Amino acid sequence: MNSIDWSEDLIRIKQQKTDVPLELPLTAIVGNAIFVYITTKRPKTGLAEIFLSQGRPYRALRSKSLSNVADKIMKAASIRQENGSRRGFHIFRHHLATALLGNGIPQPVISRTLGHTSPGSLDAYLSADFPHLKECSLSVERFPLRKEVIQ
Repeated sequence: MNSIDWSEDLIRIKQQKTDVPLELPLTAIVGNAIFVYITTKRPKTGLAEIFLSQGRPYRALRSKSLSNVADKIMKAASIRQENGSRRGFHIFRHHLATALLGNGIPQPVISRTLGHTSPGSLDAYLSADFPHLKECSLSVERFPLRKEVIQ
């Protein structure tokens, strides 16, 4: 509960993988959703964690619990169910990185948000940044092609 600074509209956490502190803005929409959850849906316990398991004994959600939730959602939606397909939070992280980049957020901010300590770690997430890739593309009109190749 002490990770949320309601007066400053901030969420302060430590990255799970790197233990590096991270400060994120607490938008009104997110803050309101968390407030409603805490005051109306969250089980009444002495636990300090915000998000708890649904059943008793109540305990803090673990990263494996969150991965299981993501897997269930993807299975119910029939998304990426082929063998070898990447699932879970990697997909959400990839979408977040490309959405932030597409909205003009600087790469160092995206790296910090994802918990990366190396600037090169972002490359895997941004390789499919289609709007920016299109800006780098060349027109095929410059190259002599037969009509049947284009059709």
